[in-house]
Amino acid sequence: MALGIVKRDEWRWAAGFAALVMALTTVPYLLAASASNEQWRFGGFLWGVEDGNSYIAKMGQGARGAWLFTLPYSSEPHKGVLIYPFYLWLGKLAGPGHAAQVWVYHGARIVFGFALVFVSYRFLAEFLPDIRQRCWGLAFVALGSGFGWLLILVGQTNWLNSLPIDFISPEAYTFLILYGLPHLAAARCLFLLSLLAYRRSSGLWAGLALFGVSLVQPLYVLVAWAIMGMDAALAWLSGRSRTTPHAPSPFMAVCVAITLSAPLVLYTLYLFVADPLLKQWGAQNVLTSPHPVHYLLGYGLLLIFAIPGSRVLWNQNPALARLVGGWALLAPILLYLPISPQRRLIEGFQLPLVALAVLGMTVVLRRWQRWLIPLTLGLTLPTSAILLVGGMLVARVPILPLYQPVDRLAAFEWLAHNAQPAQVVLSAFETGNALPAYSPLVAYDGDGPETVFLTEKLPRVAAFYQASTSSVDRKALLADGRIAFVIFRSNERMLRDFNPDLARDYLRWRFSVGDYSIYEVIP
Repeated sequence: MALGIVKRDEWRWAAGFAALVMALTTVPYLLAASASNEQWRFGGFLWGVEDGNSYIAKMGQGARGAWLFTLPYSSEPHKGVLIYPFYLWLGKLAGPGHAAQVWVYHGARIVFGFALVFVSYRFLAEFLPDIRQRCWGLAFVALGSGFGWLLILVGQTNWLNSLPIDFISPEAYTFLILYGLPHLAAARCLFLLSLLAYRRSSGLWAGLALFGVSLVQPLYVLVAWAIMGMDAALAWLSGRSRTTPHAPSPFMAVCVAITLSAPLVLYTLYLFVADPLLKQWGAQNVLTSPHPVHYLLGYGLLLIFAIPGSRVLWNQNPALARLVGGWALLAPILLYLPISPQRRLIEGFQLPLVALAVLGMTVVLRRWQRWLIPLTLGLTLPTSAILLVGGMLVARVPILPLYQPVDRLAAFEWLAHNAQPAQVVLSAFETGNALPAYSPLVAYDGDGPETVFLTEKLPRVAAFYQASTSSVDRKALLADGRIAFVIFRSNERMLRDFNPDLARDYLRWRFSVGDYSIYEVIP
């Protein structure tokens, strides 16, 4: 079969496989939702709960009519900006109500995850001529990971000061995207489509696809620019800048793609340089790449087979081999650029690596492929199995932060009905993380990157709940943070013996339920 040609029967198989994968990733969430009871409510997330609450908070802003994003975890005054439109738009689709927003979130995860499996199959077809090769490749992409599960098995969860990349980097492994991140699924779809369009020298379609990426994750656009630019440079150096006498130059396609996709990327870069709060947010959003050994452990098995596979690809399609070769040269450079979100720059590299590995196993090592491919796939499945089975197990017993106690939700509901939207609430960090997902209020602290100046705020919050802190310092925090309400609960009481009823000159009791009490700040 010719490269890049996908028959109708293949699409049907890909659709069935995509449906199966998305059903598997949905089962743990359904089990968790069914475990809600009179004391606990499932919050909607089994993995990356802190980030998940922040996504629902963004959807809440959109549901309340916002078209521009404001930080729901920072009390400093700031203007809305065109960031996270994906979740603002999802919120408009869902409407008010946490439950509806969670259902729409997972609906988007299923829809865009299904689309990502489809587009991944089409991308693999660009490399793999045989249907069986494509099917194996898609299984590796959608379900496979690295050897991080071995580190978990031997108790080395923080080996070389990092978790295995299998568990922390959705850019490195597609399964993590399918399991919980609809916006990255949408971005990856468009990212891959842009590369397919560039392969056909269509700078117009590549640029339009990357413009879509810039609405979701602008950083991925920079990765695409680098890949296309490297390919165009290698084409020029090799004297093959034109595949036919009348074919457009790769440089022209790159220039058109960059021109069309640059506006939002430049706008976002400007915001994170010129706006002091967003600049601080960016500085706190540290996603540095782990030690290179982690990437060797994650990709090493596939690399062994990808090396002979690259020779096969060069014989089949030198232009495609040049694109992948340039990408492979860029990958380690991008991973260790001196910027905070380093590990995001490995975006999409799993797919060409899998394609080369499948070529190596099915062509160069075809005598052993009958057992070699299933064995290799089996060695890459345990991490995904750990995440799935682990999600099912934790769903059986309601615990924080996966579930929210109904008393806390009652406190949030009271605030939603009695406070003004965007008023600031002081609480413990964990409570603050959930608050904006259930109400239109702003948490003084509650998210690692999005609570700007978090390291300065946390000690002040801890001191607020201690009896030894002077009322002058407490009042200073309330004034500096523009705080309107304070939540007291069991976690705060474990930090202090401060009795808010003795601070009646600046705190007034308003509501209590279970272990939660809400006090309003007297101006």
